[in-house]
Amino acid sequence: MEEIKIDFMNLGLMLRRNAVHYPEKLAVIIGDERLTYREFNNRVNKVANGLVDIGVKKGDKVAMLLPNSIEILELFWAVAKIGAVVVPLNPMVKGKDNAFIINNCSPKVLVVAEQYISEVEPIKKDIESIKTYLIVGKLPNSGYQNYNDLKRNSAMSEPNDDVKEDDLYNIMYSSGTTGLPKGIMHSHRTRIMYAFLFGMEYGITFDSRVMAAGSLVFNGSLALMFPTICAGGTYVVLPKYQPEVALQVIEEELVTHTMLVPTQTITFLDSPMFNQEKLRSLRVLLTLGAPLPTERKKQVMELLPGILYEQYGLTEGFMTTIRPQDTLRKLGSVGPPLMFNEYKIVDEQMESVICGEVGEIIARGPTVMQGYYNNIEVTKNTIVDGNWVKTGDLGYSDEDGFIYLVDRKKDMIISGGVNVYPRDIEETIAKHEAVSECAVFGMPHEKWGEVPIAMVILKENKQVLDTKLISWVNERVAAKYMRLHHLQLVEQFPRTASGKILKRKMRDELKMK
Repeated sequence: MEEIKIDFMNLGLMLRRNAVHYPEKLAVIIGDERLTYREFNNRVNKVANGLVDIGVKKGDKVAMLLPNSIEILELFWAVAKIGAVVVPLNPMVKGKDNAFIINNCSPKVLVVAEQYISEVEPIKKDIESIKTYLIVGKLPNSGYQNYNDLKRNSAMSEPNDDVKEDDLYNIMYSSGTTGLPKGIMHSHRTRIMYAFLFGMEYGITFDSRVMAAGSLVFNGSLALMFPTICAGGTYVVLPKYQPEVALQVIEEELVTHTMLVPTQTITFLDSPMFNQEKLRSLRVLLTLGAPLPTERKKQVMELLPGILYEQYGLTEGFMTTIRPQDTLRKLGSVGPPLMFNEYKIVDEQMESVICGEVGEIIARGPTVMQGYYNNIEVTKNTIVDGNWVKTGDLGYSDEDGFIYLVDRKKDMIISGGVNVYPRDIEETIAKHEAVSECAVFGMPHEKWGEVPIAMVILKENKQVLDTKLISWVNERVAAKYMRLHHLQLVEQFPRTASGKILKRKMRDELKMK
């Protein structure tokens, strides 16, 4: 007998359902915009039908170069309803790198905010696939159509769709911290699983008010949108992250959930406006993207007890969470995997290592990507032996199956034949009362091969000499080979859109000096 597969789930159904059953429920808050589910769904339908009117078909790519805005939200849901594929471009990526991404995925449409036109114009001659340029804002001289005119002149009816759960929905380009960006492919099914798993783990419900503090081109910020809309909650988006604004919005909008990368968490805690009494609505403060230093974890636990969750995960689709009750009990752990996710710690031969031994984390689960777009070779090298994804991260597990991150495999320093993990040194530096953030990486050395170097940002109104700080650190690290050979005080770090520190760029800049 032929197998019958029921394949009816797609993301667009989430929004349509809430518009029908809870039309007056507040769906989206961003800046001065406050839209109910009926209003938001109507606007999404008009964008979806407008895209169809200009020739966008199922499977076509729609790229967008936009800040956090109502338009970026409309497009995420409009493409879902017509089976197109949304490709958010990073506003921090410039020139030829954007041309590389666009040529890699060949979008038919590019939607661009007027403030980014200067980034698009120089590369138009290098890209061929785009048939329509839509601009949000004031029209330049020629070659663009107005996004709002397209929306205004389109039908409000539900678009006709034939969208299946395994259809490609979204390509997220990696931040390129270790090389050229790679297009990470997510289907409707994987994004639906984000909704279910995150909703269950973090308790996102109909009554939740979830704040997105980071750029929606970053998977961590975007990921909480799916469970919020699925549950019929309210999605609160900051146009741009500023700690004082975030604190004010949490208080005024009674935000229950938010996600902050460690850099944002640190500025949030250090803000002169921070007042835990005004943050009583918060039930979940989720931090991800990089490990939050232990001293900062303890600070959050003291000031905002019971709400700190730390997630380790990949845009490629594996996630763990350490819950508040386990943070101090399992200090340094990123927790066990989310439901239906599983992992192994393996050596260079892909054989499992014993409990407590460091190896590479490989993982699989229902949110794993379909692969890297137009990059078969890298996909084969990343997804191995039964859908296991090689994370490139080093770690170990304890007897309870909790994972402890050691470092990025590519960031590990080999000094005199000994493996040195930058994170261990960073944890020591972070304990100094004057330190706000730090980054440790390896630099070539004639005798030792590589040696540890540190860049440090000091807290506002705190002062310490670099010579004093390096002596303080080197007196406290666990081993002689972990001692810093150089420490430099800086005002800021080079970062990706998600707030990740670009150690490679720091290293390259030092080599040039």
